[in-house]
Amino acid sequence: MNDLVRSRATLVWAGLFLATLLTWWLGTDHGLTGATGRRIATGIVLVVAFAKIRFVGLDFMELRSAPRWLRTVFEGWVALFATATVVLSVI
Repeated sequence: MNDLVRSRATLVWAGLFLATLLTWWLGTDHGLTGATGRRIATGIVLVVAFAKIRFVGLDFMELRSAPRWLRTVFEGWVALFATATVVLSVI
């Protein structure tokens, strides 16, 4: 039982669960009002979403131990699309 609690997959799963709760809270009742508040909430939700994509890819799709070029392509894709999506949605 202790090995399950201490495993990386369990910790990543718990982090993904907490990130989901955060984005749910921001999407429903974030307390940020006005156009600026909604843009901030949207930006945070998108950053958290791409962080979740990264952790799922690295830990559950086993890209953490993949060849260096494959991991680099994946990390670059996440960074590029996260940046583009956040910039386009906040503008």
